[in-house]
Amino acid sequence: MIKINHLTTGYNLRGKTKTVSFDIDVKIEKGSLIGVLGGNGIGKSTLLKTIAGFEKPIKGSVLIDEKSIHEMNLLEKAQCLSIVLTDRKVNGDLLGKEVIQLGRQPHTNWIGSHSENDKAFVLEIIDELNLNELVNQKVKNLSDGEFQKIVLARALSQDTSVLLLDEPSTHLDLYNKAVLFKQIKRIVADKKKTVLFTSHDLNSAIQICDKILLLLEDRWEFGTPNELIKKGVFQNVFPEETVGFDPILKQFRICI
Repeated sequence: MIKINHLTTGYNLRGKTKTVSFDIDVKIEKGSLIGVLGGNGIGKSTLLKTIAGFEKPIKGSVLIDEKSIHEMNLLEKAQCLSIVLTDRKVNGDLLGKEVIQLGRQPHTNWIGSHSENDKAFVLEIIDELNLNELVNQKVKNLSDGEFQKIVLARALSQDTSVLLLDEPSTHLDLYNKAVLFKQIKRIVADKKKTVLFTSHDLNSAIQICDKILLLLEDRWEFGTPNELIKKGVFQNVFPEETVGFDPILKQFRICI
């Protein structure tokens, strides 16, 4: 279980602290798929990085299985959660399979060598995500969408109970986006992982999420998609004269 206790997040901007989300207080059950949604600049990525322990909270705490993420050492964090960010900070000359194997580092021995079990575990993930055509290519030659699949596989090879994904579908077309979300749903169901992901694709998130943490300018809302639809909160995400929300179709639409 993840407990987010009265969490206020922010970041340093030219020597001053910029606060972006306030007093978030939610409990996230194990084996659930949670979308962190909201408009541009609302603080989704900052919240995800704070949950991961990369950013310090302004106030409050994040507990994973009753342990504070901000009090864990690097190895404890790596064995507790994995995170996929939007950047490509990976040696471009590595092969796809070598990047995926990096996820096993928290579980290897003191010289970092992979056991036969480690190798078998990685091969299983490659097969599950249908990455056999990508794993023998250098990652610098992969498209952004292909690279996103490789780093998702790396996170899964880390074999943590919590998986954090920052905009996982950004570089994917509609078909590959659907494939990715189906894979994530299956991972949550079959492996009982807890997955939190940020997204600008609110329509897809409403379809697939167990619960949604919606960040708004002056508050936050948390609940199932249907609960949030009944509360009418999606109408507050964008200016209504530009983007409207249809509660019957459960989707946003451009107002023309």
